[in-house]
Amino acid sequence: MEVVRFVVGGVLPYIAVAVFVVAMIHRIYTWKKLPSPSITLFPAPATSRANAANTVKEAVLFSSLFKGDRFLWVFAWGFHVILALIFVGHFRVFANVDGVLVSMGMSEEGIQAMSAGSGGTAGVVIFVTAVVLLVRRLVIPRVREITSWGDHLALLLIGAILITGNIMRFGPEHFDLTLTRDYFATLASFGSINGAAALENNVFLLHMGLALLLVMYIPFSKILHFGGIFFTHQLIRKT
Repeated sequence: MEVVRFVVGGVLPYIAVAVFVVAMIHRIYTWKKLPSPSITLFPAPATSRANAANTVKEAVLFSSLFKGDRFLWVFAWGFHVILALIFVGHFRVFANVDGVLVSMGMSEEGIQAMSAGSGGTAGVVIFVTAVVLLVRRLVIPRVREITSWGDHLALLLIGAILITGNIMRFGPEHFDLTLTRDYFATLASFGSINGAAALENNVFLLHMGLALLLVMYIPFSKILHFGGIFFTHQLIRKT
């Protein structure tokens, strides 16, 4: 088990960051080299500023999906919004956000209650949404035909991450965020993780290992549509 803790807790984080950064640089370089067609699929707004605003609108509100399938839009947009909120909420794990909230007048009890309420609700809702999206890919024939094994892998990874995260939140033993801050501070300073208390929690170790695998997979998967849309949408609609 000590070997697993060392590999997942002390080696994999650096590998994941390196793979993600190098692969993202390569993908962005590839996108920038895409040829610009003279004819696009749809007309664009009259000005480049309006065209850029249209791209941002598509990226944030999923406007094309809203027009095409509003039922799917509810789950897809909700899934992405909650996922973004969970991502932002994880800054509390890495940084001492609690200290800022206390300076703003919140009590420790209030912070914990807010975290438990919002984080717990988000964890449950997004898991249910992920299940609905996965079932949709399996049940609807036209969706199943265009779904690759990589799409299933991404959803299964996200689902496993959500399950382990919810276990840490709702499980019998409350996980102390202070331990994670100390652990990630050690990683950031390239210190030794031997004896890191956070890694003694097997659920946390599994949760982080799955998250790191997802981080490495993102540049090679369709999950990267969150960045690619700013390049490809300009090709679909261009002045």
